[in-house]
Amino acid sequence: MPLLARNTLAIIGAGPVGIEAALATIDAGFDVHAFEQGEPGAHPIAWGHVRMFTPWRMNVGPATGRHLRAAGWKTPDPESCPTGIELAESYLQPAAALPELNERLHGSSQVVQVGRRAMLKGEQIGTGERRRQPFRLLVRDQGGRENFLHAFAVIDASGVYGQPMRAGEGGLPARQELYLAPQMDYHLVDVFGARRPQFAGKRTAMIGAGASAATAVADLARLADESADTKVLWVTRGQDVCAEIPGDPLAGRRALFARARELAAGAHPAVQHIAGFEVEGFEYNSATHRYRVTLTRGEERRLEEVDRVLIHTGYGPDRSIHRELQIHECWATEGLMNVSAALLGQTDCLDAGASGIDVLKSPEPDYYVVGHKSYGRSPHFLLEHGYAQVEAVVAQLAKDLRQDATA
Repeated sequence: MPLLARNTLAIIGAGPVGIEAALATIDAGFDVHAFEQGEPGAHPIAWGHVRMFTPWRMNVGPATGRHLRAAGWKTPDPESCPTGIELAESYLQPAAALPELNERLHGSSQVVQVGRRAMLKGEQIGTGERRRQPFRLLVRDQGGRENFLHAFAVIDASGVYGQPMRAGEGGLPARQELYLAPQMDYHLVDVFGARRPQFAGKRTAMIGAGASAATAVADLARLADESADTKVLWVTRGQDVCAEIPGDPLAGRRALFARARELAAGAHPAVQHIAGFEVEGFEYNSATHRYRVTLTRGEERRLEEVDRVLIHTGYGPDRSIHRELQIHECWATEGLMNVSAALLGQTDCLDAGASGIDVLKSPEPDYYVVGHKSYGRSPHFLLEHGYAQVEAVVAQLAKDLRQDATA
């Protein structure tokens, strides 16, 4: 392999945090290449009809905003809350098109796994030898072709949205869930858009109790006002949903949670909330195109027939990317161990984030996990937390690069 420069850096993911990392490290003098499994902004576009709880001033990264403004970008109203499609089209896509990222941002390029050249996960534990070997990235394009690329530093900003959690008891897949997963929905659906016919006048099972579940139930209740016979079976493990946050400054969240509590309490005749149930299994009748959902609560067992199934039980990180690296992970959240420890006891995303370099370092030198993936399954992540992480990581990488130059 040709001699590799010490300032080579690979970034996994080109969402808001990945693009921020790319532009910030370019400013710091790194030879950067960023890899995105789909296209930049694909995940926000997927939930594009949903309005964020946080305003623009909390969603624009410092480096990205600086580069965009230099190119003539007009900053949106800092106090307005964008939808997913607005975040993608007004921010991420213009950032991805900046000339600074030309030939450095690679869409439809999946980083399958990262390791160290000529070194296994369990070798050279706690020594400086691992840092002498570059990272080796297996990258797959949309045609299935694979190549190995190398870099001396990696920032993993791959997020969690692509890895939904399963619906069954204990977090396991329910019976037949994995088989039927491709035809069920694990992400927010615009029931007023192109897929309206699949939900209007139909009965939908909604499984989950968080903000995404509340959004889906509220949308389906509105759809029921417009389309007769639209029904929702809302299944939750716990009795309470979307507990009130005293003094919540996020107006959108405050309104959504209040509406969710009303719907769970029976405020709309189209919404039936059943609490304390676990999902045992799914069956699909190809003749009627309906699902049978088996639910259990203690010794009680009930069968429900529905036309559609929505599952919003959270998301988690893709840990297979770094399975051959020495990453210290929390056994409960699957996030970075020190990040999870810093977040311990926090109950809201508006609490202070975990962004210091001490919480972001792993035993694997020069490999940094940032963004929602660093939080693992925790839902308390904000984009501004990720931007602060990028700032800390870039400062550390630049410091290390200077020390290498003088060594």
